[in-house]
Amino acid sequence: MRVRRPSVIALLLASGVLTGAACARTAVPPVADAGTIARAQAAADSLGPDLMGMLLRELERGGPESAVAVCADSAQARTARHSHDGLVVRRVGTRVRNPANAPDAVERRLLAHFQAEQDAGRPMQQVTEVTRTTDGAGWELRLMRPVVLLDRCTTCHGSVDQIPPAARALITARYPEDQAVGYAAGDLRGAVSVRVTMPAVR
Repeated sequence: MRVRRPSVIALLLASGVLTGAACARTAVPPVADAGTIARAQAAADSLGPDLMGMLLRELERGGPESAVAVCADSAQARTARHSHDGLVVRRVGTRVRNPANAPDAVERRLLAHFQAEQDAGRPMQQVTEVTRTTDGAGWELRLMRPVVLLDRCTTCHGSVDQIPPAARALITARYPEDQAVGYAAGDLRGAVSVRVTMPAVR
C-alpha cells in the first residue's frame, strides 16, 4: 500500500507557520463602532477651528510675519494637545511647508481622491475607512476631512507676488524646502487627518 506524503504547504499550515500570514492577508477589516467614529469626528471638529482661529488672530494682530512665526513655533504643539488615548490627529498638506505635515501612504491616496473630486466639480466629502495599523498587528479608523485654502491664506500660501517680502524671507529662513505656495483661494490645501486605534478583535 502506497502512503502519500503530506505536501510542504500542508505541513507548514499544520504547524501554524503560514496560518498567521494568510490570515493577515485575508482578514476582513472590522466595522468601526459609533463611539470610535464619534471620537474621530470630535477631534477633527476641534482641531480645525482651533488652529484656524489662532492663525487668523495673528494675521489680524501682527500681519503675515506674525502668522508665519506662530505657525512655525506653536502650531505643532497646539495640534499635539488634541492627540490622546490612542487617537492621533494632525494636519497634512498636498504640498508641505513643515515636513512634519507630510502625508503617509493612506493620506496621499485620500488626498488624491479629494483632488479628483474637486477636479470633477463634485463636492469633497469627509472619508472614513478602517486600515491596518503601521505594525500590522491591529486595526485603526482613519478619518480624513479636506481643507480648502481661504482667500486670506493666500498671503502666506499664494503666488510669490502675493506673499509680502518680509513674510517670504521669514518662510525661506524657517522652511528652506518650502513647497506650500502657488495656491489660489478654494484650492485643496490638505486635510485634517485622524487615526483612532480600534479595540482588539476577539
